[in-house]
Amino acid sequence: MKHRQVGNAKIGIVNSDGHAIGIDIGATAVRAAILSHGTLDGRPSVTVHGLGEVPLPYGAVTNGVVGDQAAVSNALRKIWLENKFECRNVILGITSQQVVVRDLSMPNLPPDQLAKALPYQAKEVVPLPLDQVLIDFTPLGPPNPATEMIEGLLIATPRIPVIAAVEAVERAGLKVARVDLSTFAALRSIADEHLAIEAVIDMGAHVTNIVIHNHGVPKIVRSVPRGGQELTERLADRIGMEIPQAEMAKRAEGLVGGTSAIVDALLEGIRPLLSEIRSSVHYFESTNSGAVLERISLTGGASALPGLAKVLTEQLGVATGVVQPMQHIRNRLSAKAVRVEGAEQFATAVSVGLAMGAAA
Repeated sequence: MKHRQVGNAKIGIVNSDGHAIGIDIGATAVRAAILSHGTLDGRPSVTVHGLGEVPLPYGAVTNGVVGDQAAVSNALRKIWLENKFECRNVILGITSQQVVVRDLSMPNLPPDQLAKALPYQAKEVVPLPLDQVLIDFTPLGPPNPATEMIEGLLIATPRIPVIAAVEAVERAGLKVARVDLSTFAALRSIADEHLAIEAVIDMGAHVTNIVIHNHGVPKIVRSVPRGGQELTERLADRIGMEIPQAEMAKRAEGLVGGTSAIVDALLEGIRPLLSEIRSSVHYFESTNSGAVLERISLTGGASALPGLAKVLTEQLGVATGVVQPMQHIRNRLSAKAVRVEGAEQFATAVSVGLAMGAAA
């Protein structure tokens, strides 16, 4: 989603030094990725120039909504200070369970006329009052020469959470050049170009984003308010553990560990999320006759739950695996004196995908 409605449209997406910066504001941490775009052997190539992460206090961000702007701003300042980042123009990722993404055909109009016409189309499919949402249209190709219509995606998201996130970023001395959906960013960095139909699932602490694409075009986009923190809290309550101990037990044993009480509690706790994933897959298959899901690709902190990929493979009959967020980056941390050891743990599919999108 291009950043038209909030901020200064004249801000460059790519900084003067050629770097693009993606910022992912998650429930547990703020992460930034600095990339530059170029070519290698005649093919597009992306180089990492910096990665940073700073944890957030509990409750600063809940279900994708910034509740403590000061905490987020302070975390961003710390990232820039600790990593000696110099660029200031950024691309911000947002997520919300109320995001609407729909196929839409629009007349081939100049941008100003398109912006005026879009609300009339949006009011038919957006469940919220239009004065409470930000709307955008993303073309998926050139106009049809016979009809002069453009096929694309209508995107609508609640206005207030976006403004809160933008304000938190700008209070850190940064400039928001574009706002993009976190789901699109994850798709950009995780999707396998060799697969026609794939589900990319980004599992965070509070929110799980599900996007199913057909040849790179998103067909199902959902944000589910379930994630790793819910499992930890459920385990703590069920077994009688403190939260830190429950988190350690979850990571150690997962869905295939040796302590049956812990495994049973986690399997029971993960069922609602598995049901959401299953219903998304079934809906896609029912609305896309003949389409066959080839793979489920997991990313995000909660995707590291031991045994999760195995359970999804068994329950859905689709090969499932965890994918690293920097799989499409060929030259890693090569252009700047960045510590390579452990640096990739700071990368997220969202922050990397946001910066990758600067070339779009």
